[in-house]
Amino acid sequence: MNNKITYPQVSKKKQTIRKIINILKILSIIAVIACPIVNIATGGKAWSLVVIMSIYILWTMLLSPDLVEYNRISQFVKLITLTSILLVIIDVFLASGWVIKVDGILRFSGLIIAGVLFFTDLDRQKHNMLPLLFLIFLAIVTSILELCLYHGNGKWIAIVMGSVALALLIAIIIVLGNYLIKEIKKRFHTI
Repeated sequence: MNNKITYPQVSKKKQTIRKIINILKILSIIAVIACPIVNIATGGKAWSLVVIMSIYILWTMLLSPDLVEYNRISQFVKLITLTSILLVIIDVFLASGWVIKVDGILRFSGLIIAGVLFFTDLDRQKHNMLPLLFLIFLAIVTSILELCLYHGNGKWIAIVMGSVALALLIAIIIVLGNYLIKEIKKRFHTI
C-alpha cells in the first residue's frame, strides 16, 4: 500500500517573500555585529545603540513577528513601547533634552489610538486587553515620575498623558465590569 502525501504548492510570491526576509535577517545580524565595531573604532557618541535598537524594532515587527499575541492592539502597544525606548536611547546617547516632550506626546497618541482600536472592536479585543492595560500602567507611572522628577516647562504633557491614561482605565472598568476581573484572573491563572 502506497500512501501519497501531497501538500499544496507554495506560490512563487510566498517563496520570494521568504527569501527576501531571510536576506534581511542575515543583513540585520551583520549590521548588529558591525555597527558596534565601527562605533568603537571611530569613537564618538554611541550611535550604534540607536542602530541596534532600530534593527531590533524592524526584526520584531516585520522579520520575526509574534506567533501567539499577534493582534492589532498588542502589536501597536509593542511598537509604541519600542519606539519610546528608542527615543530614550537617542536622548541619552546622542542629543539630550527633548525626550520628555516627544516621548510623552508619543505615548499620549499611542493611548488614544490603542483606546480607539480597543473600543471599536470590543467583542474580539476584550480578550487582548493586557497590552492595553500595560500601556495604561506605563503611561500612569511615567507621568507620575515626570511630575515628581522633571522641573521644566513640559509638565503639561505628563498631566495630559496621565489624565488620558486614567480616563481610559476608568472607561475600561466601566464597560467591562466583572469581565475585566475574570479576564485578569484567567491571564494570571488565579482561578
